[in-house]
Amino acid sequence: MKFLIFVFLFSILFSNVFTISVKLCLWDIYANYTDLILNTYNNLYGANSNIQLNVESVAVNENMVVSITMYNCDIAMVDPIYIYETEKNIHSITEHIQEAIQSRTANQELYKDLIEDITIKDTVNNEDKIFGLPFFLDFGVLFYNTQLANSAPETWDDLNKISESNHYDMTITQYAGQFTDYKEYYYNFVEAVANFSEDENYTLFGDASKEAIENFLKLFEKDIINEKAWNQSAALMKTNFCSGKVIFMRNWLTYKNDLSLCEGLNFSVAPIPKSKSKNSPTGTLLRGIYLTMTKITSKENVPQVAKAIVDLTSKEFLDALISYPIFSDVTPYLESITDNIGSEYCNRIDCNFYSSIINNLITKPIGRFAKDNYGAIMKDSYEYIKGYYKSKKEITGKTMDDISDYFDDKYIKWTDISAIIISAITGLGILVTLVVFVIVIKNRTALVIRRSSPLFLYIMLVGILISFGSIYTYIGKPTSLICNIRPLILVLAFGLAFLALFIKTFRIKVIFDKSDIKVQDKYLLIYSGSILLVELIIVGLWTFLSKMEPDIIKINSKMHYYACKNTSKLGFYFQLALIVINAIILLYGCYLAVKVKDVYSDYNESKVIGLSIYGIMICMIIQLIISACDNLGISVIFIIQSLMIILSSVILLTFMFIPKFWKLHMTGSSLNPSSHGKSGSQKYPTNNNQNNSYSTKSDKNGYINMQNYDNDYLYNNENMGQRNNYYNSKMNGSSESLDNYYNIPFNNNLQYGSGNSYNYKNNLDSYNNFNY
Repeated sequence: MKFLIFVFLFSILFSNVFTISVKLCLWDIYANYTDLILNTYNNLYGANSNIQLNVESVAVNENMVVSITMYNCDIAMVDPIYIYETEKNIHSITEHIQEAIQSRTANQELYKDLIEDITIKDTVNNEDKIFGLPFFLDFGVLFYNTQLANSAPETWDDLNKISESNHYDMTITQYAGQFTDYKEYYYNFVEAVANFSEDENYTLFGDASKEAIENFLKLFEKDIINEKAWNQSAALMKTNFCSGKVIFMRNWLTYKNDLSLCEGLNFSVAPIPKSKSKNSPTGTLLRGIYLTMTKITSKENVPQVAKAIVDLTSKEFLDALISYPIFSDVTPYLESITDNIGSEYCNRIDCNFYSSIINNLITKPIGRFAKDNYGAIMKDSYEYIKGYYKSKKEITGKTMDDISDYFDDKYIKWTDISAIIISAITGLGILVTLVVFVIVIKNRTALVIRRSSPLFLYIMLVGILISFGSIYTYIGKPTSLICNIRPLILVLAFGLAFLALFIKTFRIKVIFDKSDIKVQDKYLLIYSGSILLVELIIVGLWTFLSKMEPDIIKINSKMHYYACKNTSKLGFYFQLALIVINAIILLYGCYLAVKVKDVYSDYNESKVIGLSIYGIMICMIIQLIISACDNLGISVIFIIQSLMIILSSVILLTFMFIPKFWKLHMTGSSLNPSSHGKSGSQKYPTNNNQNNSYSTKSDKNGYINMQNYDNDYLYNNENMGQRNNYYNSKMNGSSESLDNYYNIPFNNNLQYGSGNSYNYKNNLDSYNNFNY
């Protein structure tokens, strides 16, 4: 007996210790449901739950999640539009409700849409945070006073006609919508835009948006929406409608029960007006009313309170509420309507009206547009457009551009003026590069081209073409494919164009330093190819282990745009490795350019190579700085980055090819070894006038140029014999051999016509005297 008493007392003590007191706060409009909800919960779950539920109503709806310590609500009823402003006060219950969501969304698309409205995407942790479950449904409708209007307007034009044909008292508000607060205005705006558009994928900044804003502006201009209507909240508007001071009122269907209690008021309900050009039926905006968990609940109690939310929002619980005559709302399970046509519940709530709108619902008014910082976006955009409504300014293209800055995640579109101009310049650059390519190939045997190693010129031109082409990957909405192609293209462009330039400079330094490093073409290809291969391996690992994905960069409520970002920290290290490698190559290239700047110019391209390297380095530094400045905006970043890529390519084309083409133009084919036979064919342009007159200016220039060339040649061979001999020995088999450059026969007296070439080894003393 004592044992039984002990067990009984222990069970009582245990239940008291582990019972959690939970306070559920309802909006005051649902105050008559407090006892119903409490009793139904205790009947269904009380015996098997350690939750001691208390239900109260709160006068100011949003205060229960804004001032959580004032009301001490564990579970609060909330409009999802408040989530973005009060997220810090609400627990995410994602992990505790997954099973319930999966079962409830299995066969009901509407429930998925409702969940999307209460979800915030956490881009930092790459997860969705769900803050509640839908409890009731509410609908945006048009209430109208049947004593002042015989029927509801089907379109906005009908509303204007009604206003023009009736002379209402100035104290009467003809149309009242919610405009006094950004949260209330937002629903009106989305609803209006949807009813000006035939496209289900409408935006808040397109043509339909412009029409909706202009429509509201006309209503303000004509005083159909007056100052009184502007300053009324939804609750105050309901009071004025009840007193007969409002003819048409856009409000929530939830207020229908309250309005039915208004003494002497006769009213009816209709869908809101639509555009007269809209062929499909009017869409009715749907919002969910959710149960959320505030941070009054301690973390250790979150699982139990989340379980209570799951129970309170279950079909079992809500179907139980439906059976009571006092209940006159709609649950998130629409089959409660479709399966109960003709029932007492349907007669109570007028299922015929719901059936008329249920197939044309405007769902996800928040979820379809939501993004990080969305609360600030809604608030700031409202403040911006309110200035137009208040001042009755004209809505222009710039107005819509400004509005699009709030709601549109920007990227460079092909139709943007900046994209068109940059694309045209890039296309011209590609065309010029192709022309240069053809000229180089056509004149590949010319001495001025052979000096520069045609193979490396080809590689450089391919790199320049890829560099120009890379600009097009920055136009259009970025995709996963584009984000991962960009690094590959840039590495190839830099590797082929700059490494070819770098390796040519490296060869010049090796030759004139008399190093033992082999610098024939095949070895240079191995050197540059090895560097490029390392970079390609890094890009491959980057793509495989931590590929880049398109993401939204958020600067403020008006500046948020697409960019490619690493999906993990590992990607940052791969990116950093490429930057470091290329920075080292650039710096070493500058060092080489300095070292060879004084080398005799007929034997190399040191000066133009140096200028090219300096120019490219400056462009790359600017581009790196700009890429780190997110707050400049997508258009500015695109223009500057594109111009730096274009300028780098133009620098290479200008310094590396224009001088060669000028020499080709001035000397024609006279520098082509094939034009000199063993017997010594004529080397200079024809001069038939021994009195220093020439048939053309170009003949004169060419003749003088070649005379200078030979004088230079004889002088330098006299004073640089050993270096030239060393150069030839190093370059054996290379396209840059001096034997190839100067394969012109001389006799022993340095006269043309002999088959014996000049012996470079006869001038060692002169070589030493000139400090070579």
